[in-house]
Amino acid sequence: MSGRNPDPKASRPFDDFDDAVITYGQSSRAEARPELVSAPLLAALRKAGTSHIYADTADTEELADLLSAGDKAIIAEIDGNTANQPLVRKVIERYLDRGEPATWAQALQARRPDLSADQLVPLLYAIVCGQVGNDIVQAFASGRSWEVSLQLHMGLASDPAAAKQIGRYLRRMVPTAFVKVPFAPHAPECFLVARDLEQEGIPVNFTSTFSARQAVAAGLLANVARTNIFMGRLNQGLRAELLGEHVDLEAQRALTRLRREAGIKTQLIVASMRDWQSFVRTAGCDVYTAPCSAIHDFLTQTDVSPHDLQSQIETSYEDRLGIADDVVRALGRDRITRLYRVEPEFVEFLREFSATREYQSLQDGDRLFRRLDEAGFGDLFFAPSETEWNEIRRGKVPDLDAPITKRLPLDTLYSLMADADFEKYQEEMDREIARRL
Repeated sequence: MSGRNPDPKASRPFDDFDDAVITYGQSSRAEARPELVSAPLLAALRKAGTSHIYADTADTEELADLLSAGDKAIIAEIDGNTANQPLVRKVIERYLDRGEPATWAQALQARRPDLSADQLVPLLYAIVCGQVGNDIVQAFASGRSWEVSLQLHMGLASDPAAAKQIGRYLRRMVPTAFVKVPFAPHAPECFLVARDLEQEGIPVNFTSTFSARQAVAAGLLANVARTNIFMGRLNQGLRAELLGEHVDLEAQRALTRLRREAGIKTQLIVASMRDWQSFVRTAGCDVYTAPCSAIHDFLTQTDVSPHDLQSQIETSYEDRLGIADDVVRALGRDRITRLYRVEPEFVEFLREFSATREYQSLQDGDRLFRRLDEAGFGDLFFAPSETEWNEIRRGKVPDLDAPITKRLPLDTLYSLMADADFEKYQEEMDREIARRL
């Protein structure tokens, strides 16, 4: 590509294969040290109990616009960002243009001649993610431990060994990175990948999760550093007003109890936020990740002052979820309720099973499914047929009239739909990477 600056790392010698992958994932951006300035509304959110506030973006320019607080100053309370496939898709051509993906590929294949195309592309994608994460850390950490969540390639769901290896690479590329492991109902080994990375000291952000029981499972089976509730998609798909907020608060309360009673460390991320009001309605939850636009709107609105912002951790919205009547009729209230209610029997089983020697040494996802199924909780997982995958891939939210919507628990379906959506973006990026080789 004419006019492209050669990658200065392209010609350097490497000690081995791992060294090459990690080095290519570094940033050429100089470290910035902007002044940190407090934003009163975000400071009030922290005072209400929130530990971290992340921006949902992979774009340094978008983040710079949001964080700017005057000449050479940035907002102090935003201390991380999360990047998934749709967000990386927005910037990947910029990174491929400035780098030398063909050179990366040649260097890796020279050190591992048996490397197949299916193995190579996830590595090249990880290199791009490493550069994205390092660019943002260099620009905005300003002496802090900036937490950047980088999601694994979607093709790794069925390859736990490769998923863990690339998770290690991401953490070595970006020392403050959290590895985003998607919950894959069709690949139960995702819990084992998350568990093993955490046991190695690599923090995991367990994503594609939509219910309190999924959050509890992430905490008890993998003791992940973070897990999520995608509140915006819940409200959008079920045409609700406060369902996502209520699920988040119930999940937060469940995780808080388990931190106290079971010794887990898992924090909840309120994710997939669509409007600034969600900060107010769920104030005090552990962590937030929101689009830059939602954070900007929160900071510039005048309806709620910092003094008005109070913890909502003990608030229940169950009697005012605002779900459309036809949605309730189509799905049944009990199926909706399962998004936010966690059976005590489920918690008891997971607490006991996760402490066994059998589980601690388990590496078989099918065996994990069978153990949960025998205990009556197998519907946490589901492996769609090709026809069902085609149906799932049609949209981000459930079709109320579709047969699969009537068959599956809503959280399982939502997770499958999120993964299918991410896979479409992944396929686009894989084609773009392949085109540069």
